[in-house]
Formats: sequence, structure tokens, C-alpha cells
Amino acid sequence: MFLRQLKYLVCVSITLTIGGGLFAQTTVKLATVAPEGSPWANELAKIKKKIESESQGQIKFKIYPGGQMGGENEILQQVIRGKLQGAGLTAGALANTVKELNVLEIPYLFNSYAQADCVLDDHLQEDFRKLFEAKGLIFVTWAENGYRSIGTKSAPVKTPDDLKGIKIRIQESPVHIAYWKQLGVSGIPIAIPEVLPSLQTGVVEGFDNTPLFTLAAEWQTAIKYFTLTRHIYQPAAILYSKKFWDTLNDDQKKTLMGEGNKLAPGARQAVRSIEKNMIATLKKADVQVYEPSNADLAGFKAAANAVSGQVVGKIGGQSKMIFDKIQKAKAACGG
Repeated sequence: MFLRQLKYLVCVSITLTIGGGLFAQTTVKLATVAPEGSPWANELAKIKKKIESESQGQIKFKIYPGGQMGGENEILQQVIRGKLQGAGLTAGALANTVKELNVLEIPYLFNSYAQADCVLDDHLQEDFRKLFEAKGLIFVTWAENGYRSIGTKSAPVKTPDDLKGIKIRIQESPVHIAYWKQLGVSGIPIAIPEVLPSLQTGVVEGFDNTPLFTLAAEWQTAIKYFTLTRHIYQPAAILYSKKFWDTLNDDQKKTLMGEGNKLAPGARQAVRSIEKNMIATLKKADVQVYEPSNADLAGFKAAANAVSGQVVGKIGGQSKMIFDKIQKAKAACGG
């Protein structure tokens, strides 16, 4: 019994003194559904390089892109349980655990990237840091998926009426489910790794996501039309497991968090900078891209107005406080 305890203590307490600081050797397994070569995966690779360098090799990163560890909900539960040390996840998936994030998924909530940045960075970051921690997650930084639009196989979508009778893959999130229901659409929640085969076999006829993610996941190979409704601005976040975090010393935490919580300063800009190129690439792939008029969008926005009341009133937690803060912040931030 004593020998087993001694071996355990030796294993967990091996440390090296580096620059006067004490670092325990550790490995961080971080997962995402973002495919290899996408801006998200590239940004995580930069984080890996930065942290391994700053820790002088005492913190090792293993990145698992492309849904290798499952869909977003599966990854999230592994992070909470401490089986994965970190993840990059969309707000839509995180909202199943941190209910207040559903507010950020309300369609047409933000008028611009600049407004979203101002609200999230300057007005809501500390609120969400506390909400994440209460659920076993340590917030590192915001990232983003971008503005979601609609891809379809058999017919173009110009107004909500064009969606009638079409089976659409939707994200596994209450606010997404509510929005598509409000539009009168048959929405089917499907995990990311299963979307392409579901499109190919006809389980669903379409989906909503960003042009970038559509191409990264090769979903454009199964559609003919893409409508730029830009109905949901979807942030994302990079997070660590609190169970893992609580085992670290102060030096490790500082290195893993990054200076001023800006570990991945290029995460959002990397996504935005190539949006036009991604739309052009969709067109080159023989996907017809439609830019709806304000009149076309009126029906989508009307459905969004109904959803906001449902989300804020029913999801509970501090959602009302978050929603009210957003409205005040938007007025302060401008459009």
C-alpha cells in the first residue's frame, strides 16, 4: 500500500525549476469541431506554439480538430468532467450548459461586428467569466464562427416561405430550435461530424452556418444554393476545464491564460478577413449565392422578434439581466 502511494506521489509531483518558477509537467488536450486548416484550428496551433515556448516545454498541447473527440456537446461534457483540459466551442453548444449564452444566439441581435465586439469585450466579459466558472469552465477568450446563413440542395431560399417543407439541419441549441420552429421549418439537430453524410443521403435538405465553416467542412459539395441571410452572429469561446485548472500553480495559470486574456488576439479577425473570399469560393464551386434584399429579410427578422421573447422569458438563470445589459451596451457601443 505504501509503495503504491509513493509511486503515485512521485508521478504527480515531478517538477522542474525554470527561471525561478516551479512548473509541474502537464499535457493539455484541447478539442474542437473546427476542421484542420481552418482559421480556428490555425489559431489553436498558434496558441500551442506560444504556450509550449513560454513554458519552456513544460506544458505540452495536443490539439484534436475536426470533431475527433465528438460533436460540440460531447466535447463540452468531456471538458467539464476534466477528461479534456480545454476546447474551442460555439456559443450555441455552450448555451446548453451556460443558459445565459442563449441570449447571444438571438437572431439579428447585433447590427455589426464592431457592435458585437464592443458588447462582448467591454460589457459582458466578466459576467460570462463568472457564469462559465460556475459550470466548471474557465473562460480564456472570445472567438467566433461568424454570421450564419442558409445552404440548400434543391431550391433557393429567398424568403421564409421558400423553407416550407424542407428538412433543415439545425444546431443542438434551444434558441436555434425555437427560431426554425418560428419560421415553420422542420429542424433536425445533428452533430457536426454527421451533417455531410446526412446531406448526401437526404436525411436533411439544407443547413445554416457560415460560408467559412461550410467550406471547411466541405458541406458545399452537397448543396446548390446559399442565401446570405446572416441571421445569427455566433460567437465562440476558448475554455479550460475548471477541474484541470484547479490542479495548476499560479505560473502555469498565467502562461495558459495569456497576457491580459488575449491569448488568441487574431481569432476573430482571421475569420472576418476571408469572408469575401469564402463567398467567392462558394460561387466557384457552382453554388448559387443569393444576397437577399431588405424586403426578403423582413420575414426572417419578424420571426426573430418572436424568438427573443421566448428565449429571455423561459431559459432562466440570469438571462434577463444579460439581455438588458446587451440592450444598454448596444446603445453605448453604437451600430
